[in-house]
Amino acid sequence: MIISAKRKKEVAIPEEGTYHAKVSSVTGRPAEGEPKRILIGFRVDGYAKDIIKENPAAFIAGSPLRADTETILGRSFTTTEADEGFELTKLVGLKSQIVVFHKAGSGGRPRPAVSLVLPATTE
Repeated sequence: MIISAKRKKEVAIPEEGTYHAKVSSVTGRPAEGEPKRILIGFRVDGYAKDIIKENPAAFIAGSPLRADTETILGRSFTTTEADEGFELTKLVGLKSQIVVFHKAGSGGRPRPAVSLVLPATTE
């Protein structure tokens, strides 16, 4: 019996580096109502899928989610604003820069992920 590798159409992933991006999605996991993790999806030119940044669902000062949100918005939250809460879906459509790295996905294939969110710059 002969078996061979079936080649799927290879989709080129973005190289590691810094990209201009837009927030394309914000999702809570495992459930939207009581998330433990927040996944922020970013889109970059030339790549049709979201590139994800995953953070714990904590919004206290100094938390990664709050820092990323403030970076995307371009301003810090006041204590009152943070205590009242912020609707994360308001980030969708806003520009920023992201630093992309590769990590192992299913089957050991590399997939892009976001390591750092930076302020937007003029393109």
